[in-house]
Amino acid sequence: MKNFIEDLLRMGFLRNVLHGTALFLSIMMPVSMIQINSEWWALLVLGALPALAPIIVIIIGLDIMMTSIWKSDASEGKLVYYNKVIRSHLGFGGLLFLSWLMVFLPKMI
Repeated sequence: MKNFIEDLLRMGFLRNVLHGTALFLSIMMPVSMIQINSEWWALLVLGALPALAPIIVIIIGLDIMMTSIWKSDASEGKLVYYNKVIRSHLGFGGLLFLSWLMVFLPKMI
């Protein structure tokens, strides 16, 4: 666990914000299945949260693509770093995508 946190801290502020946003949206996504009476909360929870999830997944995918491009011209030490970045992106992005599917797949079928 300590190595995982150290690896995340080495990835930089923007990637950590991206991972934090994906984790927050993954946790909050099941909330968008409940019925809310307040208009403001309904707009935030039923509108904004589900709309942000695909956008964040696409941004994570774009960073995976850029990291793969940088990885193609990297030294051995950087290859390990870029592989860790890609694996963490796949983990956080996959979790967000699965939580989004959990909410919307029953509504789409």
